Amino acid sequence: MRVSIIVITRNRANFIGEAFAAITGQAYPDFETIVVDSSTGADREKTEQLARQYGIKYVAEPRRGQSLARNLGTAKATGEIIAFTDDDCVPAKDWLTQTIKNFSDPAVWVCTGRVVQYSRNDAADLFEEVAGQDLGGERRVFGPEDIRFSPGFVLANVTKIFAKHLKSAAPVPFGIGHGSSMAFRRVALEKLGGFDERFGGESIIQYAIEDIELFYRALKSGHKIVYEPAAVVRHKHKLSAEEVFKTRYIYSYTGAALLWEHRNAPKMLFMFCGRWVQLIIKSAQYKILGNRELARSFGSDLRGFLDGWAAYRKFARTNRLKPGGRPIVP
Repeated sequence: MRVSIIVITRNRANFIGEAFAAITGQAYPDFETIVVDSSTGADREKTEQLARQYGIKYVAEPRRGQSLARNLGTAKATGEIIAFTDDDCVPAKDWLTQTIKNFSDPAVWVCTGRVVQYSRNDAADLFEEVAGQDLGGERRVFGPEDIRFSPGFVLANVTKIFAKHLKSAAPVPFGIGHGSSMAFRRVALEKLGGFDERFGGESIIQYAIEDIELFYRALKSGHKIVYEPAAVVRHKHKLSAEEVFKTRYIYSYTGAALLWEHRNAPKMLFMFCGRWVQLIIKSAQYKILGNRELARSFGSDLRGFLDGWAAYRKFARTNRLKPGGRPIVP
């Protein structure tokens, strides 16, 4: 299978070279690499120079938006499989090989990989504690049955309201994977209509959750997603402690918007209500216990959740949307 690897970037020319070196050094025999660059000024020039140095196809995109950039990269790609990683990630040499083997099953439309910590420091450790992306070493297969609501789902997940962090135990479509290591059949992206440009742009919210949203639609379409832990990328955390808490805010902001948009699905409505209750309980719990970092983390979560809910409701009213994101037809 021919593969196209797409990297989207903005103003990260100072360290994207390591990502380019790891991507172009993949052991898989048949692939191309495309970078979609929304950088400005000197960063754009440097990123373009690095792309030429590594033999990478360079595509400039002055408009901001992760979904928009991913869709543009897909339009420029020639591969049967479209793989994505991020400009702050360093894939293992066999990352692509381990990913692509899962597409031997025609029912699999998406494969995600394991995202591990690149190096240790206080801020990076804090990120892994409150916002980490490592979903563990167990290979898992998700199907349409995982987004259906049932009494068993309620019983299995109600106690998670009291959990600290869920990660791989998070209910589907969360806990499937991340945009820093994911691959799609081209036909899947075509039939699903690509990434929703309202997410990761400036129409609903400026923050991105386009990966999780597309995983959800892939499962709704009746197909499978595989989480392959042998497909490893290392994530270089460049965040300060303050930026880690902002990341928690962003994750909750986008999660609330996605869950509320699909509140017509009983499971998504249950998760929306459960998450709201969890954030109230956990933010109060860690304040009482005097754990300042976790209290701040869950406080950021709660503010983000409420702000994201409000932002989506305002967007839906303005654009006359009903649950599911569909326009209201007079």
